[in-house]
Amino acid sequence: MRRFSGQQLIWVVLFLLIFSSIGSAAPIKLGIILARTGNASLDSANGFEAARYAVKIINKKGGILNRRVQLVELDNKSTPIGSKKAALEAVQKGVSGVIGAVWSSHSIAIARVLQKNKIPMISPSSTNPLVTLTGNYIFRICFNDNFQGKVMADFAMTDLNAKKAVVMTNTSSKYSIGLSDSFTREFNEKGRVIWHTDYIEGATDFSGQLKKIKTLNPDVAFIPDHFRESGFIIKQARSMGLAIIFLGGDGWLNQMYRFGGDAIEGNYYSAQWHHLVDDATSRQFVKNYSKTHKTANHPVIALVYDSVMVMTSAIEKAGSTNHQAIRDAIAATDHFQGVTGIITFDQNGDPVNKSAVILKFKNHDSVYFKQVKP
Repeated sequence: MRRFSGQQLIWVVLFLLIFSSIGSAAPIKLGIILARTGNASLDSANGFEAARYAVKIINKKGGILNRRVQLVELDNKSTPIGSKKAALEAVQKGVSGVIGAVWSSHSIAIARVLQKNKIPMISPSSTNPLVTLTGNYIFRICFNDNFQGKVMADFAMTDLNAKKAVVMTNTSSKYSIGLSDSFTREFNEKGRVIWHTDYIEGATDFSGQLKKIKTLNPDVAFIPDHFRESGFIIKQARSMGLAIIFLGGDGWLNQMYRFGGDAIEGNYYSAQWHHLVDDATSRQFVKNYSKTHKTANHPVIALVYDSVMVMTSAIEKAGSTNHQAIRDAIAATDHFQGVTGIITFDQNGDPVNKSAVILKFKNHDSVYFKQVKP
């Protein structure tokens, strides 16, 4: 039988004490509020997967503050009301912070609850400026619509030589309204938005508006909306013989093909990230994530991953789960190397100097066209 020396016994005891303290300590609860049901669920499924992946990596390395991280997954049912209820549930469950949501109208509803309860929140992909203006506990990883609108207006005028544009806005969506205003403001600096029309969530017949657009003959049409209505609009436009280029924002993605079919080909949109961006951290993430998942291509995957990593890094730096301390640590984040870029927050909780990528629909995929830096 092997005998242990006194020093070896001490190390064994210390190891057991450390191991037992990590295993027995209450986990740190991290909330994630996305959509399992409804229109936003097409984006959010990838977000839940990315959050689980990030937490798994963190726990494999020993967790944070010698405690495991427990992901509290909540469904906002793709509505602002569902988002508010999910946020209240997160508060009740005692989370240290919240990641969410994807759509701006959902994140604004969540932010109001969490700001009131002084719980830090990081939105991975909600671009409406009002999200972070809700209060000092609210942050985002993505660029906002002020930048995105400028990017697409400049692209239309410079790369496509557009002089005249029409804008179609979903007045049921804060995201659509905000991005529409930003694009219009920027485009009118050098070109002219000759007509601005709107519709509501769930609309399917756009023939009246498209007939007028055909008569006006603009160079481009900007649809700052998500994939469902945008896809329907472009499909109907092509069936009516309207051949202009359509532009969109980061709400489009490959789901556009589901609603617009082949009519989507040849149009452009802005995105937060693309898996072919020439960056070492991004390439390594895509390689690692692809080993256990079918795809690493969706921008929400990288954005949620970065959100979790920034939040947990802040908890580690705060040295506690005190909400104020975590908020202060998030605000102090400086040159954090994320998958989607280097992250430093400004006074509003927005990341500074985040780049955008412009993608083109080609062969039923989103093809990298160019990167635009601030």
